[in-house]
Amino acid sequence: MPKRPHQPYGPPRSPRGHAGWSIGSNGLTQEGQAELMKQLGHQLRVGYQGTVEEPMPDHFKQLVKRLEERRASSTDGEDRS
Repeated sequence: MPKRPHQPYGPPRSPRGHAGWSIGSNGLTQEGQAELMKQLGHQLRVGYQGTVEEPMPDHFKQLVKRLEERRASSTDGEDRS
């Protein structure tokens, strides 16, 4: 039996090569689409709230500090008028 080609990323594709879903093609009114997006945003906020509240890991803090220092040193010689 022949195998179907593997598509490792994204939603399944239709035979025409388009993604299998779209918010604009599901028959919802503009109000329905807005409500769907509102609900989706709420669910994402609830799902990721714990991650957002976690402290930044030390290695990220060090990286940010180095990047900020590099930016400051590269702009020291520029004319800021």
